[in-house]
Amino acid sequence: MTGLSAAIFLAHYLLSEDYLRWMSLAMLVLFPLCWLLPLEPRTRIRLLVAGAAVGFLWYGAAVRWYVAPLDHLPEKEITVTARVTEYPVHYDYSTGLTIKILDPQLTRIHAKVFAYEHSCDDFKPGDEVRVLLKLRSATERYGEETDTYLSRGIGILGTVQEAPELIGRWRGSWLYYPKQIAEHLRVTSARLFPSDVLGFAQALMLGDKQLLYDENLDIPLKNAGIMHVAAVSGLHLGFLLTMLQLQFGRRRMWSLLALPMMAVFAVMAGCTPSVLRSAFMMFLLLLAPVLGRENDMPTTLLTALGVLLLINPFSAGSVSLQLSFGSMAGLCLLMPHLNAWMWARLPDRKALKKPISKVLSYFVTTTSATLSSMVFTLPLSAIHFGTLQLAAPITNLLVMWLLPWVFLACYGVVILGMVWLPIGVLGASITALPLRFVLLCARTAAGIPGLLYSVRNPLIVLWLVFVYLILFLTWLVSPRGLYRPILPVCCCVIALCLVNIFTRFSADRTATVTAIDVGQGQCLLFRDGDASLMVDCGGNHTVINAGDLAAQTLLAEGRTSLDALVLTHPHQDHVNGAERLLLQIRVGTLILPAAADADSDPIRGILETARARGTQVLQLKTDTDLTLSPLRASLFVGLGVNYEDGCLMLRVSDGDFDTLITGDVTTEVEQMLAAAYDLSGTELFIAGHHGSKHASGDVLLDELGATGAIISCGYNNYGHPTPEALGRLREHEMEIYRTDQLGNVTVRME
Repeated sequence: MTGLSAAIFLAHYLLSEDYLRWMSLAMLVLFPLCWLLPLEPRTRIRLLVAGAAVGFLWYGAAVRWYVAPLDHLPEKEITVTARVTEYPVHYDYSTGLTIKILDPQLTRIHAKVFAYEHSCDDFKPGDEVRVLLKLRSATERYGEETDTYLSRGIGILGTVQEAPELIGRWRGSWLYYPKQIAEHLRVTSARLFPSDVLGFAQALMLGDKQLLYDENLDIPLKNAGIMHVAAVSGLHLGFLLTMLQLQFGRRRMWSLLALPMMAVFAVMAGCTPSVLRSAFMMFLLLLAPVLGRENDMPTTLLTALGVLLLINPFSAGSVSLQLSFGSMAGLCLLMPHLNAWMWARLPDRKALKKPISKVLSYFVTTTSATLSSMVFTLPLSAIHFGTLQLAAPITNLLVMWLLPWVFLACYGVVILGMVWLPIGVLGASITALPLRFVLLCARTAAGIPGLLYSVRNPLIVLWLVFVYLILFLTWLVSPRGLYRPILPVCCCVIALCLVNIFTRFSADRTATVTAIDVGQGQCLLFRDGDASLMVDCGGNHTVINAGDLAAQTLLAEGRTSLDALVLTHPHQDHVNGAERLLLQIRVGTLILPAAADADSDPIRGILETARARGTQVLQLKTDTDLTLSPLRASLFVGLGVNYEDGCLMLRVSDGDFDTLITGDVTTEVEQMLAAAYDLSGTELFIAGHHGSKHASGDVLLDELGATGAIISCGYNNYGHPTPEALGRLREHEMEIYRTDQLGNVTVRME
């Protein structure tokens, strides 16, 4: 299975469809040549080559049979018969419904459909419906190729055009009982747990992270490096096995108990793909001791991975699969060695009293399991989530000893609540205490400066490679059982200090303005030395929230604070990332127009978060000058008070370099601005309203005389930037830089 798995991952991430058949042919040519090799490695290499040939062929066949027909889906309305497979999920502006299309022409493909105006709340798994949809392929998201949906087995996306009609109930709907049980657990937990820990409790038990994201609890968990506990996976099954191992010393005994318990847990968690993947891997690992056979951990893990990839080769792109497999690989391959290394430095268990020995065993087991699972998951998290959390080892050691008990307690409390609600409420209030402790540890660790880094900084990537390389090499040359990590760890710390110094030195040398690529929105970052100013923080049609993107950009430069954040007006594409930014970066002053309704979303949440974080809030009614030496900003408030919800405009200056930002105002307001203020000599213009034809008018452009223009835009249905706006900018001989084409655009303010 090693060759098959490697081939599928290569095909998914590196090879185009055109190369797959040639790679398969190359493997078939290499296969008979293996007979020329010496006898000892011949069999293994032949198996690798044969597996790789199968992997390339299988992935190519899946693309041809499953993906290629989807790419030609017409963007037209079509009525389909489908079976609901998941409970509805509520988003900000829509309700998501996962269905299996039953029409023969669509070959029973799973689809994710979104209802914006029609209710889908009453549907449950097993219901058969007839619905009018506008279909599109799931291989594209916001105008870019994606594997997010394919990795989950979803091939079609759709928009509900009319209210779905219930036409019956599938005779095999009993197969969805696990999902009904999980939904019942979710609903019951909502009645039991206090609101401040409910999202975390549901994520811990069921992997349901919707409330976690709604309450922004994912930020401290992610930045502290323990977000993986909120995704039901191999780690949670590891909790169960750890408890059994501590209770029953003999491997076969706790393996026999673990298999049925694992099945019960999978059912209670709703038999989601991540749970089933983890359960299957764990099943193979436990099968050997049950049958009294020797267990080859690497072979077992790779067999499990190979089978999962045969079922769905596109699951190679699943983040949860990679993290789950990485965690299990660490537990299986490294934990026994780390366990033995720790016991060699502790008192002999036989000389200790039984209670003390039990406690010590629990400490050693949880510590070695935590550190072992992190070896592979830490770099994977950095790759997929864009940040490297150096607080992760500390935070994991602080909370991992507690989480198995909390995990089981949450289930116990909900089951009690189903029997008698008052006892469940009492149990939930007690269980909330350790949940709050975990969240407190996460918030504290996430707030420590110098422990969170962005992989957008290439030096951080090089440092991470250096860490793994030096730790592996020193372990390789150390005598068996005598590994001393002090020297390599000191080398890693010194290297990190040098990275920090060089990063800050490089960032402080040049004054720049960056238009961060936040999709269809705007987020501008000005910095010169220690001074920093951000204008707007919002975007639509992007996978990553604008606030997270802005935070990663700042962290990549070694910055953990902003002097000021200016919000021009309260439209989503200008402010919907501000709250998440405030939760991750210290902001000195928040500035917005007083005309923005402070009682409406998202402004209300932004103001509450700013005040809770100690940020000064200025709601401007008149024109104001802001000095963040050497940066200066003139904020024009009065002219736009009746336009675009009170849109303010501003001119940011650094020395003789001036940048004008007009937000979303129309050419009418631009003309008033040009008449009221001297804007001549402006070097850089941020094109109004993302390149709308109703902005960036000739009168303003004549006044500016700018040589460059940045258009902050992304995937949209408005036609931005429009030919009219582009034409006017070119007529005024401006160099045009677009974030939808270039990504982040950085201009030196010289």
